[in-house]
Amino acid sequence: MIKQHILVVDDNAAIRNLLKIRLEYSGHTVDLAENGGEGLMMLAQADYDLVLLDYMMPGTTGLTVLEHIKERYPSLAVVMLTGHSGCHIEGQAIAAGARACLYKPFNWVELEDILRCSVGTAS
Repeated sequence: MIKQHILVVDDNAAIRNLLKIRLEYSGHTVDLAENGGEGLMMLAQADYDLVLLDYMMPGTTGLTVLEHIKERYPSLAVVMLTGHSGCHIEGQAIAAGARACLYKPFNWVELEDILRCSVGTAS
């Protein structure tokens, strides 16, 4: 698998840290942001291959952050993460430009498949 620079944006510290450990173990470089504003600032300062973005965060929601990302970085792959079930969330995320939507707790094999498929492809 091609190693990627990944930004994880999630308000849950346990999920952020778990993703960082797991993704770094797979050889990726991972940066963490605890909210949408911090995530957008980090995007302006570094080049990322992929963003893993929580749907529900206090303040700026993941969907709003996704819309900003797609305006500024249209080819950047974004995968929405959510702990809320419902096809409306996945539909909103895909319509706004997300590559995929994963439900927490997500399947690691599914995440790795998404990472593999996102290399070098525009949304």
